[in-house]
Amino acid sequence: MPGKVEVSRVALYRAMVEQAQDALLVLEDEHFIDCNPSAEKMFGLPREKLLLSTPLHLSARTQPDGRDSLTAATTYIALTKSGQPQRFDWVSRKADGSLFTTEVALSLLSEEGRQFIIAVISDVTERRHAEQEARKKNEKLRILLENFPGGVSLIDENLRVVAWNAELLRMLDLPPALFQGQPPLARDVFEANIKRGEYGEFSSASDDEKLAKLMAIIQSDTPYSYERLRSDGSIIEVRGMPVDGGGFVTTCMDVTAKRRMEIEFHKQSLFLRAVLAHMPQGLSVFDDELKLYLWNQGFLDVLNYHPDSIYQGVPFEDLLRIMAERGEYGGGDVEELIQSRLHLARQFQAHQFERTRPNGHTHLVQGKPIYEGDALRGFVTTYTDVTELKKVQTALSKANASLEQNVAERTLELRHTQDDLIRSEKLAALGSLVAGVAHELNTPIGNSLLTSSTLQAKTQEFSQKVLEGSIRRSDLLGYLEAARHASELIEHGLKSAADLVASFKQVAVDQASSKRRRFHVNKVCHDVIATMMAKIRQAGLQIQMDIPLHIEMDSFPGPLDQVIGNLVDNAILHAFDGRTDGQICIVACKREQDKVEIRFEDNGAGIPAENLSRIFDPFFTTKLGQGGSGLGMSIVYNIVTDLLGGHIRIESTVNTGTSFIMLLPLVAPGADME
Repeated sequence: MPGKVEVSRVALYRAMVEQAQDALLVLEDEHFIDCNPSAEKMFGLPREKLLLSTPLHLSARTQPDGRDSLTAATTYIALTKSGQPQRFDWVSRKADGSLFTTEVALSLLSEEGRQFIIAVISDVTERRHAEQEARKKNEKLRILLENFPGGVSLIDENLRVVAWNAELLRMLDLPPALFQGQPPLARDVFEANIKRGEYGEFSSASDDEKLAKLMAIIQSDTPYSYERLRSDGSIIEVRGMPVDGGGFVTTCMDVTAKRRMEIEFHKQSLFLRAVLAHMPQGLSVFDDELKLYLWNQGFLDVLNYHPDSIYQGVPFEDLLRIMAERGEYGGGDVEELIQSRLHLARQFQAHQFERTRPNGHTHLVQGKPIYEGDALRGFVTTYTDVTELKKVQTALSKANASLEQNVAERTLELRHTQDDLIRSEKLAALGSLVAGVAHELNTPIGNSLLTSSTLQAKTQEFSQKVLEGSIRRSDLLGYLEAARHASELIEHGLKSAADLVASFKQVAVDQASSKRRRFHVNKVCHDVIATMMAKIRQAGLQIQMDIPLHIEMDSFPGPLDQVIGNLVDNAILHAFDGRTDGQICIVACKREQDKVEIRFEDNGAGIPAENLSRIFDPFFTTKLGQGGSGLGMSIVYNIVTDLLGGHIRIESTVNTGTSFIMLLPLVAPGADME
């Protein structure tokens, strides 16, 4: 063909090698036999010196994998000769000794029984540095994504979600399967969420309409922001920013708590405004510069401020001037009145006082400073019209005075009534005493009367025998024996009656007169028990007394008799109600040299814990209408603590028994009681 130049294949390959940008070296038996100009340039050696070099001359001491260059080179060459082409990174050395990173590709060429290794070497220093920088940037981006407080995703120009963080998947509860393998399309993510009922913000739209709206948002080239209502009720704020070249960076923040707080704050603000508007008191809040910050309608109404004079930021001094000029602070120089009150206000101290205004209304003014930590922020003051309250207080004060007088009069009447009841109780006790003594006297006197009648009959019989002259010695002896026995019985019966009468007289006299005298505790207790034996036996009780003979008191035996008697009556009525096997024990002993302790104990029903504190209350009884007046134990308490000057306490366990412990002075402190 005319003009065609025939080029040999060898010449063509040689031209390609000479013009290649990568270094080409031919290695035979570990020696270089050929190279191209790019190799001379890369290693900084002319062809002659380069062909005299070995791979070790052109390599660093060690390689990136930690092996020395000789071991690594020998291994790569052996693998290449075995028919396995090699490609690896290698740290090479220039003629000036500087090191640089290369990518080496080794391949085997066999010709006429000879083996040549072709080495293609590329300087990848800049590329590896760029890759390292990219890895660093990617690592920083990954750390940024994973530590971002919300969810983050990157949608590329093909509308694929190519980057995301774990918080995004957790926050939106996205299906993990969508993000495994190839990055998902944004459409696929939207459709999956639509199917499971997400995107409540578009609740009125169909599924297709929801998808269309979402795709329109990410296909636009403008920033977007909206709130997404999830199916679990949480609220996610979604913001998107377009990226140069296409795509969007999207951030998601859970604003559920924030929105709830905003709603609550709005509700509280609404309620606060309603409270302020409907407060009967006036309220004002001044900041730390004494400028009005907040007030309510009551503030204007109570202090009669014109609405035009009240606005946010009005100085407290201006309001003082309004009040001073219309005479609210009394007479005197207006400026002095203002400055004196302004001086007090600047101290920001809590205060409370009443002020009666010229119109006759009285206001209660209460103020407190407002602090945030240790920093003063302002002052809040309330103004309450207490005019009607003052009138009520005045009327109440008069009513209280009248009531106190009425109470005193009624108390005096009640005391007289109580005294009458106590006297009635004493008379009732004395009547019971008389009845008991009468019952006790019946036995000895009746026995004496029967014995006397028998003796009289025997005397008449004996006299008849004397008159008839038929008397015998045996008749005389029999009559004398009967007379002796009868006289003994009569004497014993009359003596018992006399002792009982003596005890009765002493108890009756003591209870009736309540005279103070010296007496032995043992004698007084025995006397009062003797007069009550009929009642005690009828109740089926056993009484034991352990009272030393030497304990003597200078006190009131009659009231002490009444105390013992009331305790016995109380035990019969309450402790042993329905029982006939009860036991009462009266024990006395000296205490503290000048006191005697008298314990009255029973093994009865005991007193419930809820009644213990009320036992000594007047008119308290659990047997109302069944023989209980509710005064017996009250009289015991009053006698012991008042007249006898002592103390009394109770120890009781239900179903076990009760103890009344009295601690009495041996010398009573009180005067005689007529």
